[in-house]
Amino acid sequence: MACALAVLAVAGCGSESKSTIAAGAPTVSLWVSATASDYRQVAAGVKLALAERGGRAGVFRVNYAGKQVSDDAARATADAVNNARTSLQDTQAGAVITNVGTGQAEPAITLLNEAGIPAVALGDAALKSVACSARSDIYPNGHETAIVVTGAAPMPLAFRARFLARLGFAPTDVAWSSYQGASAVLSSLRDAGVKTNDSPPRLNRDALAAELVHGHGGCT
Repeated sequence: MACALAVLAVAGCGSESKSTIAAGAPTVSLWVSATASDYRQVAAGVKLALAERGGRAGVFRVNYAGKQVSDDAARATADAVNNARTSLQDTQAGAVITNVGTGQAEPAITLLNEAGIPAVALGDAALKSVACSARSDIYPNGHETAIVVTGAAPMPLAFRARFLARLGFAPTDVAWSSYQGASAVLSSLRDAGVKTNDSPPRLNRDALAAELVHGHGGCT
């Protein structure tokens, strides 16, 4: 079961896809695939990043969509991969943010990479090392399309205050990491090179992945 959050408010259950602003601009979806125990925090961090930017990134308006991954290890990998498949069915999918474990993140990123959809994993240094190599098995198309936010940067007090004021509950480190990941995606979406010359423009996923990796991957 997926448990969704309306923008900056906790409510309801079921998968969600909600526009954050009025129609009139090309749209992309920012997907969240998070463990049930952390879903509220992960989703809230992403939603805060969206709200602070008015639901826009460059020429694009950004929709939120999210589904949970079971905390049961026996189901987690299947959930993570199924969530990745769900995002593939969204023709407006721009990127996926996930906080699942390495064992679940790697097959999900592999599936997303095959479709050219960028991913942000909230993970550790080992997963970051894998993501920083184009030769990794997680990149069957031969191009890096994922970044890893390791949580090494401490949560600023200003972020905690903004989060608490808007949402009414305190953020955990995973909320701060998801906020950083969403901010990286939104910053990359603002880059002029990620839109096509169509009228209206469409998202160039390959360009978005390249911008995300090179601008925010933190690889050496």
